[in-house]
Amino acid sequence: MRKIVHSLVILAFLVSYSACKNKQAKEPQKPVKKTVVQKKVVKDTSAVDSAKLAQVKQEAVKKPEPPKPADRYFLIAGSFQDRTMAEAYMKVMQKDGYEARVLERPNGPNNEFFKVSYKGFHDRKEAYRALRDARGNGEIEGVWLMVQK
Repeated sequence: MRKIVHSLVILAFLVSYSACKNKQAKEPQKPVKKTVVQKKVVKDTSAVDSAKLAQVKQEAVKKPEPPKPADRYFLIAGSFQDRTMAEAYMKVMQKDGYEARVLERPNGPNNEFFKVSYKGFHDRKEAYRALRDARGNGEIEGVWLMVQK
C-alpha cells in the first residue's frame, strides 16, 4: 500500500510538471495606435438670408442684464415731518440733476419722518465711500447714510 501511494505521488508530480512545461510564455502585446481623422465641414452660406443673419446678430447682442439687487443704503439730503415738504425738496434735488426720491420707514426709529434720498446703493462699502466723498467735497450739507433692513 505504501508503494502504491508513493507511486501515485510521483505520478501526480510528473503529470503536473509536464503540464506546465507545454505552456508557452505569452509575449507582451504591443499597444495599438489609433488615428483620428477630422473632416472639415463646409457650410453653404449662399442660401442664408442676410436679413435673418442681421436679426440673429442683433438678438445675440441684446442679452438681458441680470437684475440689480435692491438698494439698502441711501444718502439722505433731508428729513421732513411733512410729506409735502419732502416732495418739494425732492423736486429741487431733481432739478439739480440728482435722482432724488422720498423714503418712508414704516416701523423703527424715526418712522414719522419722510427722508429725501439722492443716491442709493446695494453695496455697503460703495455707500460709505460715497458718504465720505459727499462730506469731504461739501456736495450737500448735512448728508447722512440710512440703512434699510
